[in-house]
Amino acid sequence: MLKDTKYANNIVKYGAVEFPILNAWRNIGISLSGGADSALLAYLICSNTSHTANIHILTNIRMWKTRPWQKYNALDVYNWLEERFPDHRFTMHQNFIPPDLEWGDKGPTITDEYGKLKSGNQIILRSHAEYIAFRYGLDAWFAGVNKNPSEDFKGKLDDRDIEPTEDLTPLIREHMGVTVCHPFIYTSKDWIIAQYYEHKIRGLLALTRSCEGDKTHYPEVFGDLDYKTYVPGQSVPECGECFWCKEREWAIKQNDNR
Repeated sequence: MLKDTKYANNIVKYGAVEFPILNAWRNIGISLSGGADSALLAYLICSNTSHTANIHILTNIRMWKTRPWQKYNALDVYNWLEERFPDHRFTMHQNFIPPDLEWGDKGPTITDEYGKLKSGNQIILRSHAEYIAFRYGLDAWFAGVNKNPSEDFKGKLDDRDIEPTEDLTPLIREHMGVTVCHPFIYTSKDWIIAQYYEHKIRGLLALTRSCEGDKTHYPEVFGDLDYKTYVPGQSVPECGECFWCKEREWAIKQNDNR
């Protein structure tokens, strides 16, 4: 896909997944949620950046009242990366999204500065990434958005059903002078899970969390667990019913023979 682009001589390939890493890049941004997709992407980028680089990790505190543990999932992954790649210089940039502005609460109701209808959280995510890119002179910014599974689960996001075409914009583009790349945009989670096995980093996978359930939707699972009762580091159950749980379970089953 990237062989006919300006990145042709700097392509990292894992099967059908491609992304560029340029020797000239000294400041690389990676969005990290604490989930399996973004954690793997951060690992692959750090593994393939042979020179010492400033790795800027962008995380977001979301649903802080009902899912306060999400902040610590991302922090666990960040700490793992710092220990695994001591030659890189890591910086974490924490953003905050008010729960009232999440897609699930309001939907896409705001026209952003580019004339697109977006939800509040989408605007905050994009604007924060733009700010960090400008403030710290990022050369590139990566995000681990991936394709929906082949099995149709309730709650999937339709904008993740993207197939490769001659238009590479979903995969890579330039924005505000920064290379923006989504290496997993055409790849479903079964491939992502397989990489944890192939690279022998199951310990990293164990630190990640996909479940987006909480006591609001699954009180029978989470009881009174929220910002008032949660203690950092405690075990948190998974609902097993949300799309993200179903997707992860499906992906792991596809790799049962490993």
